[in-house]
Amino acid sequence: MAVEYAATRGFTIQPHSLWSANAGADIIAAARDAQVGWILLGYHRAASGQDTMGGVVRDVFATARSEPVHVGVFIQGTDRPMERIFAAVDSGPDGRAGLDLAVRIARSNSAKLHALLVSNTVRQPEDEMVDILREARKRLGRRFHSDVLSERSLDQLLHQSPGRLLIVGKKLADEIRLPLDEVPEGDRCVIVVQGGAPA
Repeated sequence: MAVEYAATRGFTIQPHSLWSANAGADIIAAARDAQVGWILLGYHRAASGQDTMGGVVRDVFATARSEPVHVGVFIQGTDRPMERIFAAVDSGPDGRAGLDLAVRIARSNSAKLHALLVSNTVRQPEDEMVDILREARKRLGRRFHSDVLSERSLDQLLHQSPGRLLIVGKKLADEIRLPLDEVPEGDRCVIVVQGGAPA
């Protein structure tokens, strides 16, 4: 079903299937062999499970920490257009990867991108964060906006990101306890992103 859905939107996917006793490690190995920059996973939780991370998602996050590959996990989702994309951004690997993905999505959909700078990350004008934001503005022009996340909490993040798509770094998602099995305001897609190790 996902392959057909992607095809209707102009993407070609070559599906591969295999039986694995260690799916997380095998996904990382396949990504390494293909030399990809991103692994994008769909999130789901077994009806009887209490682990909101899910076994495979948890394994991929953990194994990818030492690999030069970014990981994104889609939580819920919507087929409605996304005119505005919000991304919580800091200067760490997760924030950088989140902004990179947000810029890619915004460019491909001609959408506006609103970067929420995680408080206490921008200290000096010469901070590396400024360079990250400058590059995003260069790529998106007037469709790029930034603001400061005024409080590091789930309620504040959701309040300041009223759009249909929200991208959050895993470190911040863990800190504010963003639930991976349920996103408040269900007509919203959230992507939790973990940045890869330097190549």
